[in-house]
Amino acid sequence: MIEKFKNTKIGKLFLDKKFLHYTWIGIFISVLNIFLLWLFIDIFGIPTIISSTVIIGATFIIRYVLFRRFEAI
Repeated sequence: MIEKFKNTKIGKLFLDKKFLHYTWIGIFISVLNIFLLWLFIDIFGIPTIISSTVIIGATFIIRYVLFRRFEAI
């Protein structure tokens, strides 16, 4: 059953190493966004507009660096 899936076009796409890297980087960045926004807004008391701009900008750059590092793009 697994071998049949591996040989299909969609199986090759989802079982590709690049797809795995793309997936875990996406999950990591999402969790990092939530954590950092909570930290900056609720704990440090920084205004929401400033926190959001800084965090989203920073994680955008981190996402790009990780994609390049793990050759996901």
